[in-house]
Amino acid sequence: MSFITNIFHLMVKSQKKFLNEHYPVLKEEVLKWINLQDGKIYVDCTCGPGGHSKYLLSTGKKIFLICIDKDEKMLEIAKENLKDFNNVTFIKGGFENLNVILKNEKIDKVDGFLFDLGFSKLQLLDGKRGFSFQIDGPLDMRYDSSLNMKAFDILNKWNRLDLIYIFKNYGEIKNCEKIVDKIIERRRKKFFETTKEFSDFICRNFREKKKIHPATRFFLALRIAVNDELNCLRKGMENALNFLEKGGRILVISFNSLEDRIVKNFFREMAEIKILTKKPIIPSEKEIKENPLSRSAKLRIGEKI
Repeated sequence: MSFITNIFHLMVKSQKKFLNEHYPVLKEEVLKWINLQDGKIYVDCTCGPGGHSKYLLSTGKKIFLICIDKDEKMLEIAKENLKDFNNVTFIKGGFENLNVILKNEKIDKVDGFLFDLGFSKLQLLDGKRGFSFQIDGPLDMRYDSSLNMKAFDILNKWNRLDLIYIFKNYGEIKNCEKIVDKIIERRRKKFFETTKEFSDFICRNFREKKKIHPATRFFLALRIAVNDELNCLRKGMENALNFLEKGGRILVISFNSLEDRIVKNFFREMAEIKILTKKPIIPSEKEIKENPLSRSAKLRIGEKI
């Protein structure tokens, strides 16, 4: 049984606990490096259920926090989790639109941005969202339910070259041509409708050399494509840098090599950024034991000079 499968079974077995508890990844490190100061403005660009935000607000620092998320359900949960704080505001939107969001809030400068690029366990365990290959549900994978395109549309309607592109570049599946041909052959007879249907198809037709579930990287590629995650990340960091106060910091927690590479290169390319993490900060063994999903997290930090 793969590591990912083991994690998933542990999550399902303890589902009640996971739904009632949220583990913000690398929270101590985020608190240490974001450099909270009284009277300053900070933005949690991916607030999710509000785990990091609650931890920052609970310090008692007299900060003002803006919580952004494109997932309306997560934003509602965050509002409930942070109802005891009056120095926070909530905005539905994507961090790729930070420039519009902040201008609408009449904010010219921000002292710290946090990007946590992982998705919540609540999203993963909700079969209707279609994020997991272990829980049956529709092929959706949208963070923002107002988007028109779903994983269903990509898998069943995109042409051969486009499918090869996303599986090769987003899933990092080098020899994916044969499996794409099989996908196209299969969908001519019947569209893929559910996550389990597609996952079972991959298991029957694709052998994964790595010690992960065969469908893992296919689902990752579809999710990235549906939400245009890599382009949004680059645009989000560019917008954040434009609004960042001198001495302010951008913190990014990534969960796969594609994201981490974009963050690392962005920090290197920007002359106005001083890199504070020569190597990314990773979770301790203790944190990984408490929250197995943190295992692949990497935190990079840049400061505006």
